[in-house]
Amino acid sequence: MSNKAESRVLLEKYEHLLNKTILVHQNPVTGLLPAFVLKDGTAGWASNHAWVRDNVYSVVSVWGLALAFRNIAERQDDKMKAFHLEQSVVKLMRGLLFCMMRQTDKVEKFKKTLERDNALHAKFNMQTCAPVVGDFDWGHLQIDATALYLLMLAQMTASGLQIIYTLDEVAFVQNLVFYIEDAFKTPDYGIWERGDKSNHGETELNATSIGMAKAALDAISGLDLFGARGGPSSIICVMHDKLAQCNAKLESLLPRESSSKEVDAGLLSIIGFPAFAVEDIPLIHKTKHKIEEKLLGEYGCKRFLRDGYQTVREDPHRLHYEYYELKVFENIECEWPLFIIYLVINAIFDGHLEEVERYHTMLEKLVIKASNDLVYVPELYLVPEDKVPLEYKTPHSQPRVPSAKVQHMWAQSLYILCGLLRDRLIAPGEIDPLNRRLCMQPRHDPIVQVVLLAEDQQLCAQLKKRNIHTETIRRVERNPTYPVKILPAKYLTSVYSHLGVSKKMNLTGRPPHVVGVIGTSQLYKVQGTMFAFTPNFLDQEAFYLCLDNSLLVDLIRTDIAYLKTNWKLVGRPTIVLPILRTMLGDWATIDKSPVYRLLTTLSSGYTSGASIQVGSLSDFTPTSCIKSLDFLDTKVASAIFEIPQMELAHPNRASILITPDKFMQQGNRGRSSKIFGSVRQSRQTPPTLKRPRPKQEERVRVEDDSLGPMVSLEVNDSPDPKLLSLAAAYSGRRQSFRQDSKLQSELSQVTSGLVTPTRRDSMQVAALQAHTLDQIVEKLHLESSIYDQADILTFLFNSYGKDFSFKLAGQDVTVGALLEELYQKAGFFGQWSLVRHTAGILKKRVEDLGPAATDLLVRQKHFSVGQPSHEIHITQPMSSPVLMGKIVQACGGDYTAVAIMQEILIYLAMFIRSEAELFHEMLRLRIGLIYNVMVTELARAMACSSEDAMERLLDLGPYDLKNLLHHILSRKEFKIDNSSEAEDETLGYQPAKQLSIVSPSKRHQAQVMVQNVKALNTSGGPVHIESVEAEDRHGQWRRRRRLDGALNRVPFDFYTEVWHILEKCPGISIGNNYLPQFPTVQEMTPDELKFALRVETVLNSLPDPEFRQMVVEVLMVIGLVGKCSEISSLGDSIVVEHIIGHAHSLFLQDQKGYGGPSRDCCCEHVGSCGGPAGFCVHFYDSAPSGRYGTMSYFAQAVADRLRGVKNPKDQCKVN
Repeated sequence: MSNKAESRVLLEKYEHLLNKTILVHQNPVTGLLPAFVLKDGTAGWASNHAWVRDNVYSVVSVWGLALAFRNIAERQDDKMKAFHLEQSVVKLMRGLLFCMMRQTDKVEKFKKTLERDNALHAKFNMQTCAPVVGDFDWGHLQIDATALYLLMLAQMTASGLQIIYTLDEVAFVQNLVFYIEDAFKTPDYGIWERGDKSNHGETELNATSIGMAKAALDAISGLDLFGARGGPSSIICVMHDKLAQCNAKLESLLPRESSSKEVDAGLLSIIGFPAFAVEDIPLIHKTKHKIEEKLLGEYGCKRFLRDGYQTVREDPHRLHYEYYELKVFENIECEWPLFIIYLVINAIFDGHLEEVERYHTMLEKLVIKASNDLVYVPELYLVPEDKVPLEYKTPHSQPRVPSAKVQHMWAQSLYILCGLLRDRLIAPGEIDPLNRRLCMQPRHDPIVQVVLLAEDQQLCAQLKKRNIHTETIRRVERNPTYPVKILPAKYLTSVYSHLGVSKKMNLTGRPPHVVGVIGTSQLYKVQGTMFAFTPNFLDQEAFYLCLDNSLLVDLIRTDIAYLKTNWKLVGRPTIVLPILRTMLGDWATIDKSPVYRLLTTLSSGYTSGASIQVGSLSDFTPTSCIKSLDFLDTKVASAIFEIPQMELAHPNRASILITPDKFMQQGNRGRSSKIFGSVRQSRQTPPTLKRPRPKQEERVRVEDDSLGPMVSLEVNDSPDPKLLSLAAAYSGRRQSFRQDSKLQSELSQVTSGLVTPTRRDSMQVAALQAHTLDQIVEKLHLESSIYDQADILTFLFNSYGKDFSFKLAGQDVTVGALLEELYQKAGFFGQWSLVRHTAGILKKRVEDLGPAATDLLVRQKHFSVGQPSHEIHITQPMSSPVLMGKIVQACGGDYTAVAIMQEILIYLAMFIRSEAELFHEMLRLRIGLIYNVMVTELARAMACSSEDAMERLLDLGPYDLKNLLHHILSRKEFKIDNSSEAEDETLGYQPAKQLSIVSPSKRHQAQVMVQNVKALNTSGGPVHIESVEAEDRHGQWRRRRRLDGALNRVPFDFYTEVWHILEKCPGISIGNNYLPQFPTVQEMTPDELKFALRVETVLNSLPDPEFRQMVVEVLMVIGLVGKCSEISSLGDSIVVEHIIGHAHSLFLQDQKGYGGPSRDCCCEHVGSCGGPAGFCVHFYDSAPSGRYGTMSYFAQAVADRLRGVKNPKDQCKVN
């Protein structure tokens, strides 16, 4: 036979199989299918239930067979078959569409609230499209099901099928995009409808849902649902910033599925067909390997570890499991042939023919071949009741039997599709017309186009003399070739709120979410007019971060690096940056301006690892990414055209409080920036070391090589001229106080100390309380120092509230209005401590506060706000206002802490986006404790009290504070510069040594430790471990333990080691908390995120970070000891403090015997030196390794404890 004849014979075989096993069950009215078929040929109790996910997968084979008949459609009969199959696909997809469109009210609510009670139903009535279970009777929130529908809708439409008919349907599909675009922060019930594996109705973030959502968003973006007959109104729009966040969360989760499932076979659909959602090839291989290692068996794959579904040990009378019974399902989990089919299909796509044949051979042994020449794929294979004890004893040793669901429609469909691919009746590209399979191919880094907009023509000319190309807004908008209107990013958010609007269905369009840098780096066309938008962070008038030019520069660099990594659109990204005179500072010292240095760097063509091109917007328009906004109706489009031209300068506003220039005319003298009175009373000083204050002025400097030479962090008693010049950043409120050259002259006098506040005339709260209200108001009217004004206004705020009204200088004012004015002035003069204080009182919120928290949470970094004694833990994404309320609640009356907590949170989010490696080995971030450690580090470096260090920390500009935090996270040292010379002096940083007892760079030390453990006999004697570090400086190890403890940094595989410890003892006691073996080990597996979080909860109850890190070290030593095969039990419950106490006693014995530094303190009286938890500070300052290292003492203490434990082998050696 010819090839076509052979193909026709094979197609007829598959057509027969498809008609008899799938299409025979399709409802003639709705087109929907059941999920399974029982032995009697019916669907049993679920005969009328049509699951969205199962239906989409079930129709994929019909689509594939239609494509195959298309390929050989020479005869009319073949054309008819192809058309019939295509229409069967269209009928089912439209049936699902009708089901979901009946619940538009849920879509409208969910896209705004993300609450599971408003979710679309996961299954519908197969005959009427009505719901079959109530809103609260099923785990309906399944993002992956809706995303799978959108993904296959896009693929089928791209293949030529017409599924969407009207613009109302287009609007609904656009709203389904809004429904899934926040999948990266939406916990759901997942692919198995259970959420947490205990099936108690607890939702969780699932990699399968996020991966499918990412694939759907990527596939449907820019797709015309009307095909070749469509237009701008039928094109689907996707916010690519959301897509990038889904990708970041997905890659941080894999190979884990969720917090309760360390791996899941469903991930095969994410790393391969149909999603192809993962771009990192090593991560794909790692995930596949983990699935094959932990889930693959002879009869298929387990869904996940300890899956009780359909096992003989499952109680059929209840849906949920008791936590302690999950271990009962271990080793008897049912195995699903479905996942062997996934492995075959993915191997076909990858071109691994040997793997295809291996898995296909395995698959053919699992299908049920009936007497009528039909082949059925059962849902799963289970261990029979009488074989369970033997299977427990020897996993994978007993034969299994298929379940009653002899035909699993999902698996049956993929089996047919697999056969079509394997027999080459269709090519992989035909069922992937959008080329999802190519997403992991390397891409060229984009060239980032930067357009610099000068404030006026004069500034444009001045910068041109320095070879920096700029243009004015007027010139851009009046360009004869490509006129472009420039608008702030907030208007783009408003424009997108009109996307997907349908009055007929009461759909309001996209929620007003902030548009990210990918969105603002595109050009937009509305009815032939081009628009460009400035970056979103330049819109943030409510918070003070952009008042610091150095941080402004850093934000721009971060955005450029982000674009380099995440840009996938056609065309180049284009960033529009306004440049103001205030951003450049004094023209005489412009070379020192961070903004000017950025401009020169951009003009050089390279920064932040990205290629840069600076030029005119008209030159960049042909190569830019241009998106059409022609979906807007005429009325909305006209409103956009009427938006006034963006202004780079703002009118001056009247000042009520006396300003420093007036004060200078009066000849008075201010005080230093040290805070006293009402402002000081509102603050909580972290419990850090008290040290004498240095006699001379000191300057802390941290050089950052990533920003070029001479970038340093500085702390001075008086404001530094450089810091004040940097204070003039892009902001309308900053420009309100510009007084041209006169104010610049006065500002230079301010920086020279004429109006700098001093400590001598501080105003105490008691003095204010002794005055009447009229006297206080009069004093406020005459007061010229902004710090004294802050004292009075804080007192009035605490006493009367923000809205208290009174007359000042003949005007009716409120306390809030005066605080706002003071906030603006403090920002203009660079008085950051006061800026933070007033920002906290006014409850100013970073616009990106919620998204910043989400950036941490989606990368599996939980965090807490507030001091350790009053922490509030954040484990789920939330809106900015809600999170702000949590911060205010956690900080109590500490107004400055409200601002500083937000600031640190924003910086942590920036770091995790650009330098995720800084957060390795961290699971929870305690922002209050991190703040305390920053204060402690300054106190240590400057040899001052914690109060002085806190004041100096709060005086730092935002960028300098960010820089200090970065150095702490990255373990970089910073030094004190005792000289009083200008800032031209350079000091380098020192990368700190990796001091944890086990870290990724020192796994060989762990192996050495295990060998030493096995070599120590039970007769006693000290433990000796070879020293790896030498010449350790005094205080270094205690500091490292403090930092690692505050950052919750733990060694590699720490949580897994703790789990194995629990296997061999009844429990672990840490502080006042107890981690029991039962039901912990029965409920959770070693690599489960839930277990790691449980351990972290216990560890975080310890108030001292140094002691916490000691506990971590002890647990690692016990874990290494427990790995010895000779040790089957670790005895009774382990009290970690007792082991540390015994090790501490051994340490003091050696100190006393060899004349160590502890002989003068704790050797005489334990705890006399004031070390945390009553242990000697020199013990905390000991290196982990070495003859007198803590690991040696811990190992000896563990060995002493084990001598009383009976183990089956007497020859047990403990080193």
